Amino acid sequence: MAKKSTTKPDAIETGCLPSVEVPSTATASKKAQLIGMLHRPAGSTIVEISAALGWQAHTTRAAITGLRKSGHAVKTARPADGGAGLTYRIVSKPQGEPDRAPGTEA
Repeated sequence: MAKKSTTKPDAIETGCLPSVEVPSTATASKKAQLIGMLHRPAGSTIVEISAALGWQAHTTRAAITGLRKSGHAVKTARPADGGAGLTYRIVSKPQGEPDRAPGTEA
């Protein structure tokens, strides 16, 4: 049985690989975008989230389930106008925010 060569290809040795540009500003992750959409006072629908993030409806529902499992209080509501679909919204405060009774000042 012949032994495999351990030499590197010429392109790696000479540094002729194409350069990769890293964007100067980091974009928000899709999970962060999803959380932002769900924090809106009116919430978001599956259709709105799917269109904004480029996901299919079942992927969007799975991501919302993942947020629930990680501790986010995601609530669903029927649209007030009687339209089809559900509106999803995060109603809990972010982690690390102190508990305060209503009407108390900081």
